[in-house]
Amino acid sequence: MPSAHDLARWPALDAPAKRARLHNTFRLSPGPLLDTLRAHTEEAERALAGLWRRDASVWSDAADVQQAILNRLGWLASPFLMADALDRLLTFAASVKRDGFTDVVLLGMGGSSLAPEVLRAVLGVAPEWPRLHMLDSTDPAAVRAAGTPPKQTLYVLASKSGTTIEPNVLAAHFRKALQDAGILRWADHFVAITDEGTELARRARAEGFRDLFINPSDIGGRYSALSFFGLVPAALMGQNLAALVGWAIAMLSASEPGLGSAWTNPSVALGLAIGGAARAGRDKLTLILPAALEPFGLWVEQLIAESTGKRGTGIIPIAGEKLAEPAKYGHDRFFVRLRLHG
Repeated sequence: MPSAHDLARWPALDAPAKRARLHNTFRLSPGPLLDTLRAHTEEAERALAGLWRRDASVWSDAADVQQAILNRLGWLASPFLMADALDRLLTFAASVKRDGFTDVVLLGMGGSSLAPEVLRAVLGVAPEWPRLHMLDSTDPAAVRAAGTPPKQTLYVLASKSGTTIEPNVLAAHFRKALQDAGILRWADHFVAITDEGTELARRARAEGFRDLFINPSDIGGRYSALSFFGLVPAALMGQNLAALVGWAIAMLSASEPGLGSAWTNPSVALGLAIGGAARAGRDKLTLILPAALEPFGLWVEQLIAESTGKRGTGIIPIAGEKLAEPAKYGHDRFFVRLRLHG
């Protein structure tokens, strides 16, 4: 995996300058958790080192569990893969816009579709770019609401396994809508995002979809924001992909082992604080967000609740709660505040 020393490989992303701007943007105020976090600092640093060298033994001695972990660490390299894919993504999106598509309907379920929804809600659709419609439900009312003009609509079928029944059913529905509208080359209106070797990948090639994006199989759905699952929809909304990927690489490089202690590493310090707080009984992670970032809280809820709820142990994320006076809260709360620069 590339390191901080490789940032100059993508000069257009300006990652070194972005990394410098990240300095001192994270502040940890442990309060009564000081002793708890100190007790787990060495453990957190060991976990970071193991994560970076992809040593699953840091988490488990069981061979099957280790393999499962190794099969899910592709997100570590995903920003670099997307940096190399930027030209392809931008060329693809420009062709969609040029060909007169006014609407994009994303057919997906779960983690692989939540990130595009958050990107749309937070960053929006650039002027004169196609409108993005999220369809992650087979409810008839939701399907009707996504009933855009077929001739001007691109359908993005996103499924890691390629066999998820809901998006495949929806794809069949919209294929018929295209055919009923007299569009003979219906496949020109379809794009697939999936893993290699799936039935969806085979279909996309056999039926001549407009494009097919093969995602690395070791990237789980909920960690796929900075992969084709997140960036194909972002490109179609005309969002600044270079900025998204550049900031991701900057944060990844700022989180490398050896660049400071666990208390100064922004990613590790946050993980140490959340995990240490939960160990101390403060397992209600309460997010304080500005209005512009409230949709981000929904994504964090899914990431934390699904990822930590294992073996009877988990962290309960709370987003969108109206803040009360400090005295109103019990001793089971831990607060994370996000603020916009300026």
